[in-house]
Amino acid sequence: MQKLLIIDDSVSFMNDVEFVLKNEFQIFKAETGSKGLAVIMKEDINLVLLDLKLPDIYGLDVLEKIHTEVDPLMPVIIITDHGNVQTAVKAMKLGASDFIQKDFNREVLVEKILRAFKQRELNIKLNALEDAIDEDSDKFIISGLAMRKVEYDIEKFANQDVHILLTGETGVGKDIAAREIHLRSKRRNKLFSAVSLHTLSENLIESELFGHEKGAFSGADEAKIGKFEAANGGTIYLPEISEINEKVQLKLLKFMQYKEINKVGQKTGKDIKLDVRLIVASNKNLEELVEQGKLREDFYYRIKVINIHIPPLRERKDEIKNLAKYFLQTLSVKYNKKGLILPDEAVAAMGNCFWKGNVRELKNFMTNAVIRADDYQPVKIDLLPTQSINYTSSAVETNQPYKAALQKFKKEYFSNLLKRTDGAIIDAAQIAGISRQALHNILKELNMTKD
Repeated sequence: MQKLLIIDDSVSFMNDVEFVLKNEFQIFKAETGSKGLAVIMKEDINLVLLDLKLPDIYGLDVLEKIHTEVDPLMPVIIITDHGNVQTAVKAMKLGASDFIQKDFNREVLVEKILRAFKQRELNIKLNALEDAIDEDSDKFIISGLAMRKVEYDIEKFANQDVHILLTGETGVGKDIAAREIHLRSKRRNKLFSAVSLHTLSENLIESELFGHEKGAFSGADEAKIGKFEAANGGTIYLPEISEINEKVQLKLLKFMQYKEINKVGQKTGKDIKLDVRLIVASNKNLEELVEQGKLREDFYYRIKVINIHIPPLRERKDEIKNLAKYFLQTLSVKYNKKGLILPDEAVAAMGNCFWKGNVRELKNFMTNAVIRADDYQPVKIDLLPTQSINYTSSAVETNQPYKAALQKFKKEYFSNLLKRTDGAIIDAAQIAGISRQALHNILKELNMTKD
């Protein structure tokens, strides 16, 4: 039952409201603004009926405190009399949901309350919509045997209301798979909210996910609703689950077990009950992170119950042609290109690529080709970006000393590596698994530096 608080210095009016609404709502009453705020801080109030003429605090100040210190989206319906309608309208401009006169009609009051609840839900969704919408999101393409297995798992678990772990290298399509799970589930008409943890500092992740109370930390000038509360009824997707600290892991554990969260700075006993499905993803070996003490063992075993692994593109080469054609079609529309053709030799060249960046790199590959191509012309091999080509070393001659063969191999390896990264030393060092200084020293030894 939803909790409704009446703040009014007229006891008889509060009793009247309680009498007509007690069957639909749990009623709380307060005769002053300060007592009303105390009730809000103690109880999980869902809506406030607020009189503007209070003996201790002006009603508009109470309204401001509710929205800055408790919940910026809490529905507040102003109680007014015939001569105070203009003030009530002013209150609505300051964030009140509606107003009701003291000689109220029960049906009208109930309708206003229900409308305020619906507006709150819409406002929460609007606040989270920016994170949920991705104009560049791609379709879930199924054309090879490996991805048919992934699709089978998605179809199997989509409507089983369980949390899911997606694993696979960067760029394999975990984000698309997460959205596909949501779209095939009974939550498809609710919010899908992806939270990019890597864009947040460690100190802000907890607040972003669960919200915070005013004054919970330095800079928390207003209360904030977190992503979980905003996505109630829908799906939360955390694509970099290995990025979270132990404190957030514990809060996620609590949510997965009890379906409850608590905001940063929230008082004990005010946990918020939510219905949210959690999908998490990682491109790292989580078992190694557990061994290193970077991931709690109990958290790992909780999230890995249902694990869908998406293989790298190099193990799905039968899909490259169809993926390339899909990207050619969608990108041609995006960049207003007409009549582009993907020749067989271009497909063959892409089939010989290593695709360290997987599907994401293939899309970038095709984006470059489409942007540079002319209308009604084939996409030429020389228009495709060279950094993705799988440069391979020629057979090493065995009729030469080992040191000479090793030197030749190193020169060819690092030469091809620099071609692949377009000369980007940082990227080349990362692929080679060495430091930038170590790579610089090797290039100097091989006489491959410009200085």
